[in-house]
Formats: sequence, C-alpha cells, structure tokens
Amino acid sequence: MSRLASGLPVQLLAAAVALGAIDFAPPAEGQMLLMPLAGQGADSLAVWATVAGARIVGPGPLPGSLVVQGSAGTLAGAALRHATLIVAAPPAACGAER
Repeated sequence: MSRLASGLPVQLLAAAVALGAIDFAPPAEGQMLLMPLAGQGADSLAVWATVAGARIVGPGPLPGSLVVQGSAGTLAGAALRHATLIVAAPPAACGAER
C-alpha cells in the first residue's frame, strides 16, 4: 500500500470531524443549546443563563438541556463555571417552530 493511500483515511476522518464541529459551533448571537455536563438540571441552567443575559426559549432535546437566545461570548464564562457545553441549536433537534 502506498503512503498516499494509507494517509487518505486519516485525512477523510479529520475532514469529517472538522465539518461536524462547524455544524455544532454556537453562533455569536442567536439560539444556542445549553447542555449540562455535570448532571445539573434545567432549573439550574435557567438561573445562571438568565443572570448572564440569555432569554430562555424552551427545553432542549436532551435531559436537562435548554435552548436559549443570547450572546455566546457573554454566556461562555458562566457556562465554563457551571460545567455546561454551548452548541448551536439546530432547528431539527430543537423544534423548527422556535
């Protein structure tokens, strides 16, 4: 097997991971999905997210998750302190009617 052929799967995997990361990168402003990583509930997320300036849109598709409207830059520090992941809120996963 040539060196070119053996490196191709690795390059394809890297490209797939990069494209997937782009799909889930939160917007600078807009709807975002807050996903707790430490098992905290949606009530806990709602408290710190609203203090950080977010508007609650509704529950997210995963247990304890919330869809919020706000600024990723403003929410980032609070999310880190509260062990929460911020990702894009795709309409298909979070309800197209939002």
